[in-house]
Amino acid sequence: MTSRTIMESFTQHKVAANLLMILMLLSGIWGLSQLNRQLMPDFTLELITVDISWPGASPRDVEANLLEALEDELRFIESADRVDSTAFEGRASAVVTFEDGADLAKGLTDIQSAVARITTFPTDSERPVISQVLPNELVGRLELSGPFPEKALKILAQQLRNDLLDLGLAQVEINGARDTEIWVDVPETELRRLDMSLNDVAERIGAESIDLPAGQVFSGNVSRQIRSEGLARNAAEVGDIEIMSTDTGEKLKLKDIAKVYEAFEEGSASHLVQGDSSIGIIIKRSRGIDSLTAQRKVEAYIAGLQAELPSTLKVSMFDIAADMVRERLSMLLWNGFVGLVLVLIVLYIFLNGRTAFWVAAGIPVAIFATIGGMAIFGLSLNMISMFAIIMGLGIIVDDAIVVSEHAEFLHRQGASPADAALRAAKVMSLPVLAASITTIAAFSPILTMGSTVGMILRELPITIILIIIASLIECFLVLPMHLRGALEAIDRGPKKGPSKFHLAFNRFRDTRFSVISEFSFANRYSTITATFCLFILGILMMASGRVGFDFFPSPETDYIAVNIALSPGSGRDVTESMLLEAERAAYAIEERLGGGNGSLISFGFGSLGTSVGRSNDSPMLGDYVGGYTVELMPSDLREMRTSDFISAWEDEIRPVPGVEALTVFEVNVAGPPGKDLDVRLSGAPLDVMKAAAMEVRTAVARIPGVNGVSDNLPYGMEEYVLDLTPEGRAMGFTTESVARQIRNTFEGAIAKRFSRDQEEILVRVRLASDDRSINGLRGIYLQVPNGREVPLTEVVTLRSQVGFSQIRRENGLREVAVTASIDQQVTTINEVASLINGLVLERVRAEYGVNAEFKGKAVEQAGAMGDFSIALLLALSVIYIVLAWVFSSYSTPLIIMAVIPFGFVGAVFGHYIMGFALNIFSLQALMGLAGIMVNDSIVLVMTIKREMAAGSSLSEAVLVGTKERLRPVIMTTTTTVVGLLPILFETSQQAQLIQPLAVTLVFGLLLSPFLVLFYVPALLGVGADIKSLRGGKRVMQAG
Repeated sequence: MTSRTIMESFTQHKVAANLLMILMLLSGIWGLSQLNRQLMPDFTLELITVDISWPGASPRDVEANLLEALEDELRFIESADRVDSTAFEGRASAVVTFEDGADLAKGLTDIQSAVARITTFPTDSERPVISQVLPNELVGRLELSGPFPEKALKILAQQLRNDLLDLGLAQVEINGARDTEIWVDVPETELRRLDMSLNDVAERIGAESIDLPAGQVFSGNVSRQIRSEGLARNAAEVGDIEIMSTDTGEKLKLKDIAKVYEAFEEGSASHLVQGDSSIGIIIKRSRGIDSLTAQRKVEAYIAGLQAELPSTLKVSMFDIAADMVRERLSMLLWNGFVGLVLVLIVLYIFLNGRTAFWVAAGIPVAIFATIGGMAIFGLSLNMISMFAIIMGLGIIVDDAIVVSEHAEFLHRQGASPADAALRAAKVMSLPVLAASITTIAAFSPILTMGSTVGMILRELPITIILIIIASLIECFLVLPMHLRGALEAIDRGPKKGPSKFHLAFNRFRDTRFSVISEFSFANRYSTITATFCLFILGILMMASGRVGFDFFPSPETDYIAVNIALSPGSGRDVTESMLLEAERAAYAIEERLGGGNGSLISFGFGSLGTSVGRSNDSPMLGDYVGGYTVELMPSDLREMRTSDFISAWEDEIRPVPGVEALTVFEVNVAGPPGKDLDVRLSGAPLDVMKAAAMEVRTAVARIPGVNGVSDNLPYGMEEYVLDLTPEGRAMGFTTESVARQIRNTFEGAIAKRFSRDQEEILVRVRLASDDRSINGLRGIYLQVPNGREVPLTEVVTLRSQVGFSQIRRENGLREVAVTASIDQQVTTINEVASLINGLVLERVRAEYGVNAEFKGKAVEQAGAMGDFSIALLLALSVIYIVLAWVFSSYSTPLIIMAVIPFGFVGAVFGHYIMGFALNIFSLQALMGLAGIMVNDSIVLVMTIKREMAAGSSLSEAVLVGTKERLRPVIMTTTTTVVGLLPILFETSQQAQLIQPLAVTLVFGLLLSPFLVLFYVPALLGVGADIKSLRGGKRVMQAG
């Protein structure tokens, strides 16, 4: 059955069209029950991490002994793009970034095999932990706080985690809970009295504290298991372990010679809220989980739990991503509804009431069918797909307008309702189908973009394609039957003359518009020149900086943080006092500028022992660092801007002596990974790169709109370097053997690991605290390989130096990153990068001999722009091929596609008028705009060629064609524009992310009637002139 007979069948059948319409509506109802609501589309990060712990090791030792061996294997993994590694105090971390589209399951296996091949890791380093980074979207965060012991909070946090997992939440992590350890502090004097070493004590504990199966015993036909139970599970039981028996037969227990007690792991992170201990819980959803449903489950559980807890124990929920999902989806739904109402008004102005009703009825039908398709293809309701649906309103209406307007035209010419509806669908099927294919071609290349931005945007073209398919089905199989009924109702009703609007419109079309159309075509070279001048003006506006470019805009964030670093070696209590000062300052600002009572701050908590805030960062760790995070009230509910709060907070905090770095910055919660500004320095010794980084930091901090400037090469604690003496070597010592004995002395030897209360407990044996001072270091004895002991000072010499607390490497080369956040209301990444590159980096390169380049979002921008350029060329190529096939011509497609660059002009003017910078969303909208503008041009050119085929001259055909297409061109433009107007003028902060899309489409389409009705005919005339000139030359040559 051909497409024509299908259209005839659905037009003439009494119920077929309605049944199809009902089926499309039902598919949407089913789809709504299947689609997840979430903030952004799901995407994959091609990242695999390798973490290795080596307690007590300095960053330089970690770099030399762990990272270098690790990088030698990881850099040559198949499909690995780069390896970023960092050496911390006691820990190594490597991140392998794979090429776009790589098989991460194979990559994970390859990395596991590569790491297993390494045999040079220190024997006392812990087992590598290898994992894939899963970008699961945040549901929310909980903080348990109150005047209770940290151990009690930890038990409750474990209960919450288990309960939330039982509710079906896929990923629940406890954050800020320190691991419990059992410490055995043995005085040096006791070890010497008993002629034992720390290793001897640790081995004794390990041998005595153990549960072991001892086999089976049989008695007749019955067997019984034999077990030996001796595992010590708490400090008291460890203290009761027998260490040795004296010559007198006395049994010496561990508690007789050492202090045995439980404590939290030293140097690990903990939380605090308003001076009380707290523990955090991070809740994330996995793919397939609806954000709003997950939030409701959590809130219902917390409400029930809070009623059972003491009033002083608070369970605070904050950073609730589902709230943002709800706000953004509600904003889009409301604006979509308002846009739909405006579209209906426009339709009722231009079309007969019954015709307008059925055109409008096609909108929900096509949208519901699209939602059903989205569910089938595994999409979700998010910012990107919802905007695509709103943008699709214009596409749906455009198709229906073209058919219905032509049906009314044929009906006015005397055709019967059935014949008018069917002929309109048949006549318009080719141009509408061609226009649809070109629109699909314009959007589809986005699917080829492999960057993170491309993965985020991929649901835009998929949704648009589904909308186009649904619109074609509704337009050619459902609408004709309804148009037939609407036209029959007109015939049955009382005869009415044209309305005043239609009379006025027709008078304008036949008089003023006709004159303008004739004048424009007659002066076609002036028309083209004037249009080209508009294009030059748009280019100049971009080149002059009047319209900037901001790669990936972020709405004003509600999350800010401060990171504080004191002098390395500072006590945990001093760092805690600074966090309390940061907390005081934040609430003082709220009291002074916001009136207090939660007017500015929704929640705040401190992190002691770790830096905070920046995604995909390796945090600084240690007792001398900390961070405080503040969640502000939603930006639409407060008058104070985030950047103003940052400035006020930075001024209000009163640092104590010893604070070396204090950085206040915005915490971005959406968008692609990477810093706004990220300058990488490499190719020089660490101290030289540090000096260069400080100069770059100073220069960057002076630029308005830049905040949170820092580098990732902080100074560390003072180090004591042990140099082996010739005498020590003669005794049989090596650098490794000395380091291991000293490490066991000061870091402790791990005697036992066992599980208790859902965590791993370490029993650590070490010297008493008094013996672990610098004087204790100088006074310790080392065991010679033959068994005797000698003073440390006879084996090594000691010297001190200041090192760095972390060392960053990329692909085996050391580098330093200077990073910052940028207030996009003040400046852009491109502007800041241009300033730095011209004023700072050239001088730094020359003075310090370092290499300097931009990374972070700059690299993401370059990759996305490269992908976009390829996608644009591919889109234009496909559009040309489609048009060449439709018109059987090589030149006509070029004339039609000549309107595409001028969509850019409209977009530039629009961004200038509305005060926006162009961004990646603007560029994606340009591709869609290209498809929409080409659509009207296709129908116009077909109409002109039809008139010429009927015997009209080109000028006559142009006049007839432009007059005939005036109303549908204005209708399609107006309906699309008014459908987007609510988003264009939306004042909420949540709309900032997608408003550039609306600006591009609205202002680009406002130029569309001029381009389609005057510029395209002028180009056709010029083309005819060229053909005529060539024909004349051939005649002269023949003569």
